[in-house]
Amino acid sequence: RSLVLHQEDYHHSYPHCWRSKTPVIFRAMDQWFISVDHDGFRQKALETVSQVNWVPDWGRNRIENAIKSRPDWCISRQRTWGVPIPAFYDAADVPILDARIVRNTADQVEKDGSNLWFERSVAELWALVRPADWCGPEAARKSTDTLDVWIDSGSSSRAVLMARPELSHDLSGVDDWQADMYLEGSDQHRGWFQSSLLLSLAGHGVPPYKTVLTHGFMVDADREKISKSKQGQGGYEKPQTAEAYIKRYGADVVRLWVASQDYRSDIVVSEERISKVAETYRSIRNTLRYQISNLYDFDPATHAVASDSLTALDRWILAAVAKLEAEVQTAFNRYEFHVAYQKISQFIAVELSSVYHDVVKDRLYTDPANSSRRRSTQTAIHRIVQTLCQMLSPILVYTADEAWEYIPATLSESVHLTTWKPSNFTVSETESPQWIELFQLRTAVLPELEKARQAKTIGKSLDAKLILTSSISKSSVDLRELFNVSQIELTVGETVSAEVSKADGQKCERCWHWEMDIGIHPSHPALCGRCVTAVS
Repeated sequence: RSLVLHQEDYHHSYPHCWRSKTPVIFRAMDQWFISVDHDGFRQKALETVSQVNWVPDWGRNRIENAIKSRPDWCISRQRTWGVPIPAFYDAADVPILDARIVRNTADQVEKDGSNLWFERSVAELWALVRPADWCGPEAARKSTDTLDVWIDSGSSSRAVLMARPELSHDLSGVDDWQADMYLEGSDQHRGWFQSSLLLSLAGHGVPPYKTVLTHGFMVDADREKISKSKQGQGGYEKPQTAEAYIKRYGADVVRLWVASQDYRSDIVVSEERISKVAETYRSIRNTLRYQISNLYDFDPATHAVASDSLTALDRWILAAVAKLEAEVQTAFNRYEFHVAYQKISQFIAVELSSVYHDVVKDRLYTDPANSSRRRSTQTAIHRIVQTLCQMLSPILVYTADEAWEYIPATLSESVHLTTWKPSNFTVSETESPQWIELFQLRTAVLPELEKARQAKTIGKSLDAKLILTSSISKSSVDLRELFNVSQIELTVGETVSAEVSKADGQKCERCWHWEMDIGIHPSHPALCGRCVTAVS
């Protein structure tokens, strides 16, 4: 009876276009589909997933779940642009889709371009692509549907890789045309990764890639997604562009920041975070400068010391570098660039800057220029700085190459033209445990030296005389150098203890060591014997 019982306005959600932000109008139409379960295709796809290396590992579960839950693939779109679906319809509006017609259409498109389908009449197209022995119904109209764009991107392996003659098919079963890696965001397990896999499997029986690497998304300090559409909006208060950061910090700092991030989850980008990485960059750069500056008079052909003649300290650092190389290479091979960053930056801050560089500066600056001890350290530094440049070159591409130019007697003009071959340098079985014990002692001694400084007993650590009780009765390592003190007395005991007092003798004006032989050389009354030899 057309009686209205109730009427009210209410708010409800309505689908909107993600790009234009306007309401979506629904229209029910016939569509073309690919049956995912035809002839066991879905199961074949799931089995093929195991042939691919997924980075991170959870990528495999994600694409498996996407394939398991996906419906049949709707491949048609009602758009006025795109790749046309080469279907015809007879007078009864029944579709005509024949493999020979599709092949003939593809040949014509390859010859004249895809606009052929849109510009030619039905009669012209049908005459071009109709098989000579065609016995079926005649075409009355052509399809106006276009292919889903995931067909375009998903078939890129065939269009790009298989089209290259040098990437031929290997009869052994390994397909040389397969991409070494597909790399995209985590949303592509339902997008490009999946469409590429399904199309390649349907056409060639193998996945189009050997490795798939998935990364998270860039978010701002408020953990909001950074998008191109937002960046272009007027009045947007949080612009985030690589160009802006590169102008401020330089490309290498931005690259280092990217490498420092665990890309497997979303990455927060902000001025504060990049500025912290810039501090690490300065530490790396200063380390390279320090090492290169101490090679100014070093010619490897003349001055290099054989590995078995290096000092114990130099052997230790080269063994530590070899261990670092192995760890960094493993991280690179696993695409764990943030792990490589952590390993390298920590090594530079601790083993190099806090220990090795601090300990060897005395021999570098005050030993006679051609002394075996100084040349030993220069030999080690020459090897280390080359290794650092090679390890850093994938990340700090400009800095590593710049530093490489100043290293004496390198075998290549550019670090990027070298082959990084990690060292297998090791210390002996007797040396390794000794170094563990020595660094435990150093850890115990340094706080005592600091206490003595605070108490004004000494000014610098070289002003100190150290009475050390430990299980070590003698060592091949110069403990005065390791602890950076002028004098040391060793006593054997089960408990480690360190007593700090003012050093005996007088202070050498050149090396700042306190020695008993200062003043016995008339020509240099303010120098110790070692420094007299050095300046003479």
